Amino acid sequence: MEVPKEYISTFNRRIEKQLYSELRRDYSFPRAVCRSLSELFTSYLDLYSVQRDEGQIIFHAASKEVPPGVPVEEMHL
Repeated sequence: MEVPKEYISTFNRRIEKQLYSELRRDYSFPRAVCRSLSELFTSYLDLYSVQRDEGQIIFHAASKEVPPGVPVEEMHL
């Protein structure tokens, strides 16, 4: 299903505004830093969200007993 661009644009503005507000409130970053970070996060959303298929796994979770550096192929997931 193709989502119209105006809906994506509206969604991205809402996400950007929410990120800005939370960065400002939770971390007391200056407004310019909040604006830059929220724009950067939104650009990452735009870039990477279209590259995923529906239902695609984007990360693997490993047990806390698995030591760092173990290849995913050798983990018992």
